[in-house]
Amino acid sequence: MRLNCNKNELYKLVSLAERSTSKNPTLLTLSSVLLRATKNRLAVISTNLAVGFEGSLSAHIEEDGEVLPPAKTILPILYSIPDGEVTLESKDNNLKITSKTSTSNIKCLAIEEFPTIPKIKKETYFSIPWEVLAKALKNTIPATATTYTKPELASIYVFSQGKSPLTFVATDSFRLAEQKTEVSYPSLSLLLPQKSGQELIKIFEDSPEEIEVVFNKNQILFQNRNISFLSRLTEGKFPEYQTIMPKSFETQAVIDKDQILGAVRAAGIFSSRLSEVTLAADEGKGILEVKSASSETGEYHASHPAKISGAPVEANFNYHYLLEAIQSVPSSKVFLGFNGPQKAVLVKGADNSDYVHLVMPMRGM
Repeated sequence: MRLNCNKNELYKLVSLAERSTSKNPTLLTLSSVLLRATKNRLAVISTNLAVGFEGSLSAHIEEDGEVLPPAKTILPILYSIPDGEVTLESKDNNLKITSKTSTSNIKCLAIEEFPTIPKIKKETYFSIPWEVLAKALKNTIPATATTYTKPELASIYVFSQGKSPLTFVATDSFRLAEQKTEVSYPSLSLLLPQKSGQELIKIFEDSPEEIEVVFNKNQILFQNRNISFLSRLTEGKFPEYQTIMPKSFETQAVIDKDQILGAVRAAGIFSSRLSEVTLAADEGKGILEVKSASSETGEYHASHPAKISGAPVEANFNYHYLLEAIQSVPSSKVFLGFNGPQKAVLVKGADNSDYVHLVMPMRGM
């Protein structure tokens, strides 16, 4: 293999590929990136068996070939090279990288040891604008479980049926986030692992293009012109969450998003070790109160005008969960729906129901 390419483009792809390698130092093959040169394209490939990454960039190829350098070696080498063109040449299982200022020789692994990344037949697929996919992932990933005792809760449920839009849902049993999109698909139901969702955000964040999504029962592939990311799907069944979504409310409040966001943020400073803050709504007063207290930091109390209807209510919530829910509301006004102090509060935009977040109260969890 011998080729010339742009160092910055190569470094970016190797950085993304490294994220999909194994971090187990004993699995050297899975801790490496495969470089494959052919047809004036250089492909950078990696896998840890749960996910697979492939990206490509244009290169001047003088000789086709492939080589398997360890990611922990090639990545810092590329980082140290100044901007500009680099020459890559492989010989006797070594990779020589030459720039204007340096030459490096990296000992590589045997190509035969690198596993084959599975291919998915393009039978079931759809396209989704990247900004729509990114928004859906960013608004639901915070609600996924951080432990894997129940893998389905450490995943994002993606589904559609009939005329219903493609919907993303996640819950860790303490809160639930639902994001509807403008994309439609006849019938779909799958569980995307939380880690894969996080990787998608990193991999495609600089690619404002349509993403093609190809899937089967066990795997899902996300790809654009230059990058593809393959992930296993989670086995299991997501909870029937629609049954817990409230249809009516004993108390409703509409408040300026910036006001409640600032109040909850400030209340968090004074919250107890349980991260507890209190919301109190009273129709007669026409205000929404945000309160917190801690024996270590002191007390906080804020009152903001709000449009309130229904019975007075006061409930305690984890301020981290509340903050994440409010931050993702796409409107300038936030709707809060209460059904007493022991039931979840529903958070959404006052004029938009595409994004909905339920937060359970601190008591009764």
